[in-house]
Amino acid sequence: MERMSWCEIHVTVGIPPSAGVAQALHYTENMVEFMEKNALIIEDDDDIRGLLEIVLSQMGFKINSVGTGKAGLESARDMRPDLVTLDIGLPDMHGVAVLTELRTFHEGKVVMLTARGQQGDIDGAMAAGATAYLLKPFRPTSLREELAEILAR
Repeated sequence: MERMSWCEIHVTVGIPPSAGVAQALHYTENMVEFMEKNALIIEDDDDIRGLLEIVLSQMGFKINSVGTGKAGLESARDMRPDLVTLDIGLPDMHGVAVLTELRTFHEGKVVMLTARGQQGDIDGAMAAGATAYLLKPFRPTSLREELAEILAR
């Protein structure tokens, strides 16, 4: 592997130039931890799906993203993702129904990422096997930090 300068590393992995060496090391250690891992995004909103693709790719994940529950289940069977982000309000299936079926063959982390914050939705998703339940809207930096914490468990 070719050696890179700190400046090149900052630019390559998107670390702000103002970040100190300790921050850069922390960021790159977290990124290396997720290298070669797969993430599946099940989200019907194109803009949010695109933003999630950016956030997860910055964390070092290989990404597959789909817009329906059925396509998500097919992709999960094929790719065996390390992380799944799953919306509740999908056009073809309720997200908890997707999660319930997903849990019949997938043991990895599943993070519900939805605008629905009612306690019934949260309880239903957690009872069906969600690893975590996060609400939209989100800030990309905060989401990246929360996902890193979830994955470290």
